[in-house]
Amino acid sequence: MNENLLITLEILLVVVTPLLFLYLKGNWPLRTVIPCLLSIPVLWYFTYAPLHELSHVAGTYLVGGNVTYMKLIPRFWLGEFGRAWITPEGISHPWQQLVMTGFPYILDVACIVVGIFVLGRTFSRSPFVLGLVFMLLCLRPAFDFVCETIAFLSGDRNDLYAIREIIGSNLTWLSIFFSLGLSLLSVLTILRRFVGFPETPPLEKKHSNDLASPGEGR
Repeated sequence: MNENLLITLEILLVVVTPLLFLYLKGNWPLRTVIPCLLSIPVLWYFTYAPLHELSHVAGTYLVGGNVTYMKLIPRFWLGEFGRAWITPEGISHPWQQLVMTGFPYILDVACIVVGIFVLGRTFSRSPFVLGLVFMLLCLRPAFDFVCETIAFLSGDRNDLYAIREIIGSNLTWLSIFFSLGLSLLSVLTILRRFVGFPETPPLEKKHSNDLASPGEGR
C-alpha cells in the first residue's frame, strides 16, 4: 500500500474517528462541532512531528549528545506526510541510544496518564478546548504508537527497530502491547466520560418541559 495513503488511513482511524465520536455523543450544537472537527486535525498535523522530534532532541541532550540538524515538520506542500528527523552526534553507548530513541514514547505514556486524569474531571465545557486537550494528550500519543508499530511490522528501520536492537524482541513487543493497550484504554475511557456532555442544567430542562406542555395542570 502507498505510504501516504496508509498514513492518511491511520490519521482517519486514530485522530479523526475518536474526535467524531466525542462530538456525536455529546450535546454540543452542530454549529460548534463542525469547526472543531475541521480545525483540530489540522492542529494535530502541525504539532505531532515537531513534538516527536523535539522529544528526541531532549533525549539526546539528556544523555550528553548534540543535535547537528533537525527537520521538525514534513514538507506537506511537496506531498510529504511523514518525514521529519534529527541528526544526533556524540551518542556512542547503547544506553544513550536507547534514551534518545525511546524518549518520545516515554513522554507519550506520561501524556496519556495525564490525559486520563485531566479529562476525567470537568475543567471546561468548550468542545474546542476539550477536543484539543483530548488530541494533544491522548490521540497524538496513540497515533505515535500505532504509526510506529505498523511501520515496524512493515520492515521499516524506525525507532522501534533501533529499540529492539538494544533491548531485544521480547521486551520491545511487551512495550508495544502495553503502549497500544494504554492508548485504547484512554480513548475508550474518555469517550465514555463525555457521552451526553455537557448535561443540560436543571433549570433549562424545566423551562423546556414547560414550553413543551403549556396546557399541563389546567
